[in-house]
Amino acid sequence: MIPASSKRSLIFLIIIFFITSFKAYCYDGPLFDAMAQIDETVNMNQAIKNVRNASISKIALFARSRNSLGENEKKLIKLQKKNKDLIILGAPKYFLHNKDISKKFTNHTLANVDKYNYAFIGEILFTHADKDHGRQHASGETYLDPSGEGHLNFLKFISRKKIPVMTHWEFYNWDRDFPKFSKIFNEFPEVTFIIPHMGFGSINQIDTILSLHPNVYMTISKSLKKNTSVSREISLKIGEGMVENKVLKPDWKNLLVKYQNRFMFATDAHKKHSWKKYDKKVKHARKRVLRFLPNDVAEKIAYKNAEKIYGIKLK
Repeated sequence: MIPASSKRSLIFLIIIFFITSFKAYCYDGPLFDAMAQIDETVNMNQAIKNVRNASISKIALFARSRNSLGENEKKLIKLQKKNKDLIILGAPKYFLHNKDISKKFTNHTLANVDKYNYAFIGEILFTHADKDHGRQHASGETYLDPSGEGHLNFLKFISRKKIPVMTHWEFYNWDRDFPKFSKIFNEFPEVTFIIPHMGFGSINQIDTILSLHPNVYMTISKSLKKNTSVSREISLKIGEGMVENKVLKPDWKNLLVKYQNRFMFATDAHKKHSWKKYDKKVKHARKRVLRFLPNDVAEKIAYKNAEKIYGIKLK
């Protein structure tokens, strides 16, 4: 018969074994979801339960206004009031820009940045290739010229607010878009720009942007594997995914380490199906990206860079 003290010692050793094994298999530190979006198609309360169940410390969240300016804005503000410990609010994303950013959008956004103390500007949709499951255009893309006068005026005003601007730019038409965005990044060095899911770009494209523009940051959302929901023509023009056979590719690891102060973990949860898979997105980032990085680098990408960008410390 095994003495009680020996049983306790054995149980303790088993627990330690499983804890250390888990840490070796998965980054288990804090996470700050640096970008997510939500609209009326999603059960918002359930979505927040999913976030908490995934052990997220903070989430930068903004409303999707697909039909009218400011749609879902007040719903999200009410949700944030119930979850002040978790939600960091951003200004809503607007889908109906027509060729340029309007004065109405600028005035509405600026007023509510002050009114609701928004920590960032939710993504402005400049280039977005048509996806199999989304809107389709004759041109094959959503396109908003970043050099438009309305956008430049918007940046002049928002630069005074000292909050970051999410700039949705996918790199599939590099020769057309890079010169324009590069010029804007240079003209507004006081503005922090965040490019979601690294623009689905290649390592060389991402390296080029980050090496030239210290005011640009990127999230790693949606970049674990190659985007296959676009046309074959566009698929050939975007970068490969970061992960292969559930392992972070060496070249991508080198890039993340090189620019460890410029990348942020994010899920970019947005539509109903995406929010249902929230926990899976988080687990994939923990197991397939962050675990392969040096601990100090993993912590920066997981939450420390987002703390700095949004001016929010995890407690």
